[in-house]
Order: sequence, then C-alpha cells, then structure tokens
Amino acid sequence: MPPVPERQYLATHLRRVRAARGLTQDDIATLSGINRAYLSDLENRKRNIGIDCLARLAAALDIPAAALLAAIEESPKDRQ
Repeated sequence: MPPVPERQYLATHLRRVRAARGLTQDDIATLSGINRAYLSDLENRKRNIGIDCLARLAAALDIPAAALLAAIEESPKDRQ
C-alpha cells in the first residue's frame, strides 16, 4: 500500500518551514530533542511519525501541529 498523502505533506512542510527560517536539520533536532537521522527520514518520507513527536516538531518550529499535516499543492520538485 502506498504511503498516505499526509506523509508527503509533513515532509514538504518540514522542509519549507525549516528552510524559510534558515534552520538546518541539526538545528531542528536540537530544538525538538528528535534525532537528526529520524528527522531526515521524515523529510524523505521514509518514516511514520507519532503524535508526541509531531507535537515536539511543531513546538520547535513554533507552528500548530495540524499545519504540518495540512494538504498542500505540490510542485513537481516536491515529489522527488
């Protein structure tokens, strides 16, 4: 079964918000207490996320957790 679209939404939102704030994966890992390799896997749609981890990432980015799962219009670049 293919991954649910929310996995793509999460990956895209994480990358976009992180980049817009000039943060690296290491920065977000430090702010959230989440392993950098796990964060990389999330951004590359290789892992699922638990609700607690989602909340920690959202707090580190100072955005609502729901915003990380919101539907988006994908560009072809995001599908890579």
